[in-house]
Amino acid sequence: MEVSPDRPGQSLAKDVAPTGEDTKKPSFRVAQLSERQLSYLRLVYQHRSSKEIAALTGVSSRAVDKQLLKANNLLGTNSRVDAARLVADYDGGVEPLPPAISPPSEERLFPLPLPLPTTGAAANMLTWKQAAIWSVIIAIVTPIGLTVAGMVILTLTFLFGLKLR
Repeated sequence: MEVSPDRPGQSLAKDVAPTGEDTKKPSFRVAQLSERQLSYLRLVYQHRSSKEIAALTGVSSRAVDKQLLKANNLLGTNSRVDAARLVADYDGGVEPLPPAISPPSEERLFPLPLPLPTTGAAANMLTWKQAAIWSVIIAIVTPIGLTVAGMVILTLTFLFGLKLR
């Protein structure tokens, strides 16, 4: 590693132009922000409005909005909240995960959840596969249950000697 003569202890790596891949990294983009923009975004992360930030820093709310807009453009975010999250992740040493290309793992069919509202789930939380399985179960169990109920009634009737008319 080559050391800078006018800045002892620092390498010349920062003086080299970044590659295209480096400029896409959030850490590189956050490093491009000014201290003022970073402090404003840290206050946004604390749910402060532009007026509150302006009162704390002694500038106009319009100046705050302008700096936050510049920060959004540098970071490539759509909102001040997204930019503030990016800075908070950077401050915490966390690199955000890239978006998932594939969907999360398949939902499990079994154990089969009840087709009724419960305290843990809303009324219609079944997937189409689970609903189809419940339809088949109900279609099979209902006639069997009715047949058994009829047989029990007939058995009790014969046992007690009641006459059916």
